[in-house]
Amino acid sequence: MSLINPSSLLGLVVSLYLISFVVFAILRIATGISIQRIGYFSLRRIAYTPREGVRLDVRGIGLQLHRPTFAQPTWVSLRLTEFKVTVDPKILGPSKTAKDDILENPKTRAANGSAHSPSSSPKPTKPILRPTDTGSSRSRTWKRLTKLKEQLKKIHEKIHWLRLVDVVALNSSCIISDIGKFEIGTFNLAVDTRRKTVDRGRLFQHKKFPSEDQRPAEWMLTIKSVLFTPQGKGSLEILDICNLNVHGLLYRHLAGLRDASVSLKLGRIHIPFDELVECQRRVQRCQHLSNPESVPTADHDVSFTDVIEELDRPGSRESKIVRTVSESKEFISSLLRGVQEIQLGISFVGMSKRVHLPANNGSPLYLNVAMNEIGIDLHRLDPNSPAHRMYFSPKDIAHQALIAAISISVSLDDGNRKPDKILYIPMATTTIKTTLPSKTVAFSEDKNAAERNTNMLFSNLVVTSPSVDVDPKHIALIFELLQYYD
Repeated sequence: MSLINPSSLLGLVVSLYLISFVVFAILRIATGISIQRIGYFSLRRIAYTPREGVRLDVRGIGLQLHRPTFAQPTWVSLRLTEFKVTVDPKILGPSKTAKDDILENPKTRAANGSAHSPSSSPKPTKPILRPTDTGSSRSRTWKRLTKLKEQLKKIHEKIHWLRLVDVVALNSSCIISDIGKFEIGTFNLAVDTRRKTVDRGRLFQHKKFPSEDQRPAEWMLTIKSVLFTPQGKGSLEILDICNLNVHGLLYRHLAGLRDASVSLKLGRIHIPFDELVECQRRVQRCQHLSNPESVPTADHDVSFTDVIEELDRPGSRESKIVRTVSESKEFISSLLRGVQEIQLGISFVGMSKRVHLPANNGSPLYLNVAMNEIGIDLHRLDPNSPAHRMYFSPKDIAHQALIAAISISVSLDDGNRKPDKILYIPMATTTIKTTLPSKTVAFSEDKNAAERNTNMLFSNLVVTSPSVDVDPKHIALIFELLQYYD
């Protein structure tokens, strides 16, 4: 009699299947990850709560083996079905610092009170409104970005394994309670390291004959059908397709992706302005309800106006710029050194704004703005090229940006007839040459007059054949719009 027969094999499979429930129960107690059952090369019904107010749910996660092809050069596909992230802003709230914990601890307050006045009786006190420290939060943000950059460098050390796997997520969603929901139909992520395919098909210009100690790598991300559903309203498609390609070179003795070039191509974008503004108000309301004792301080972020004002009047914004530069210098400097070129292409952008004006008899008026074929090309200039040496010093790091937009139109729609186009620009282009990013990062307390008087920005703008078509009936509406925004 053979030791292995169909009945014993079936009993073994059933036993392993039952044991899996025990393993999943132990895993849930130990880590908090809930897995309901096991499937064919997959796990079903996974739930996890990393922190209070955030919940992750996956209907299925599994592996799919396939033969590599030209379009899909991987061997294994990691498939996620109905990945859902649920966020509750009322429960989430800002994290408390150690100082706040000490102040809120009754034992600590009692100890401090007894140390200062042992014989005094406790008196009722009013709640203290604690201002939110934007400076410390900004410093933590830059530290997190720097830490994320180092983690990405370590990921590229395993590129020989990552090139065998691609990630596919279907019907993903992010639900924000009492605000709205974002949905993504398809999400694909893969990396391609084939030397001939990547070199011949790339959109960026690198060395034609790379050395043996470097290897090209290209990350490819594709997102399709991004929907936005405000609370209590229907779904709106805000983006139909998005392609992100990050190309670079991997060196044998250097970590991370070098000489990176980024290409982002977007399809049709529709911006529901009124719905987004309403969602922002709901988020702020939820944050106030979750933490009513916090008082937001004034925003101290450095803007372009601060830098220009500092150059015009040295010392007016110096301390503010130096503090921000010292916090972000490491991260931004690595981006300036590592990123060589950025390309952005958008086929269509449309935005609508609903306005209620008395001149329109109380009915809503829609202000529509549309643009076709928007292109942005930002790249670092070669210090030895004539375009760089004509305007800047060879020691400076200069960037050039080319921006073009075709068919820019502004129209008014009162809902009763065809929208009236009041402004149309066939094409607008601009060219910018600047050392402002590198100068801002290298900003210091050195008040050298020669350094301050160096060239920083050259720009030109060309608008082709703009036209304005305003009827007498539009004049009252335009005046009402100007007063509305004022």
